[in-house]
Amino acid sequence: MNIPIIKLEVQGMKYAIHTALAEHSLLMDKSIQAAVEEYCTPGNIDRIVKAEAMQALDAAVKEEVRSFFGYGAVGRKAVREAVHHWLNKEFGEDDE
Repeated sequence: MNIPIIKLEVQGMKYAIHTALAEHSLLMDKSIQAAVEEYCTPGNIDRIVKAEAMQALDAAVKEEVRSFFGYGAVGRKAVREAVHHWLNKEFGEDDE
């Protein structure tokens, strides 16, 4: 009849592990909540939003400039003229 004793020991160990995990989970929840509250201050959120907005605007403007100069006839012409003007100025044949 050793089986009930083993069962009681295993159940006791199971309860101890469950309790320890529950306590650990509660401590983690408190730590995570504290980290979120510390991070999500109005000033920090404002700084992050501004930085992300500037990065998105920067990417959008760069893409439009690339499209203008790379795919548009007017943009390619402007680049070509600027390069020719610079080359002529640098190497002596300014057409102006």
